[in-house]
Amino acid sequence: MKALLCAIVFWGSLFSGSVPAAARGQGDERVADTVAIRQVSASLDAAWNRRDAAALGGLFLDDADFQWHTGEVLSGRKQIEQYFAAVVFSQLPADFRHLTMIRRLRFLGPDAAIGDGTIVVAREKAAEGEAPHLSVLFTCVGQKIDGIWKIAAVRLMLVPRG
Repeated sequence: MKALLCAIVFWGSLFSGSVPAAARGQGDERVADTVAIRQVSASLDAAWNRRDAAALGGLFLDDADFQWHTGEVLSGRKQIEQYFAAVVFSQLPADFRHLTMIRRLRFLGPDAAIGDGTIVVAREKAAEGEAPHLSVLFTCVGQKIDGIWKIAAVRLMLVPRG
């Protein structure tokens, strides 16, 4: 498991540091938006790993929605924040870590983007061969309001097993 997590972290950092082809040649503003969106992703991971529901909630629009891989939908920043505080963070062990890897980012306009990727939740010092607690695919819609990117919607899907 340790090797798997190292590989995930390596590839995740490689992808999160690169500017996708869709952003190349689009000017400095598109590159800056790509960097800002990837920073939102990093901030989400950091807030999750600190178990800071307020910081996590602050990354979402007030009317955002979040659909779990189970189909359950959270509506609005406040409900998202409350759910993470009361359910997610209170039930998971402190050594579980969240890692978001954006694989594809597409701009729908100057103030809207859609991203796809993978989220892995695993123990920080997992034993070799230990499966992650959760591994899901995600699609996320971001919106820039007053120059700041926020999460408008998230959809989680289980990773297909081969």
